Amino acid sequence: MHTQHRIEHALRRKLSGPTRQDVQRTMGWDKGAMSRFLSGEQGVLIDKLDTLVGVCGYVLVTRKYMDAVATLGEVGMFCECARQGHGECGRPQGGGK
Repeated sequence: MHTQHRIEHALRRKLSGPTRQDVQRTMGWDKGAMSRFLSGEQGVLIDKLDTLVGVCGYVLVTRKYMDAVATLGEVGMFCECARQGHGECGRPQGGGK
């Protein structure tokens, strides 16, 4: 799995695509500020990070949250088998993996 520069890539894609004008307007940036940000000459103030991430269509969540979502996706959020005491859906009761 490629893990380097995930956030940078996602932001560059949004800031270079058709939504760049929405980002500029929301962030209060002119074209020069957008260019300076993309070239690394300008940063983002900490109180504007949530705004930038949000206008790009993303939300920040913890790794713990994503692990929980993955677990629910694997076992089934509405697993009636387990709720009725019959073990995990698709697995014999008392059986492991």
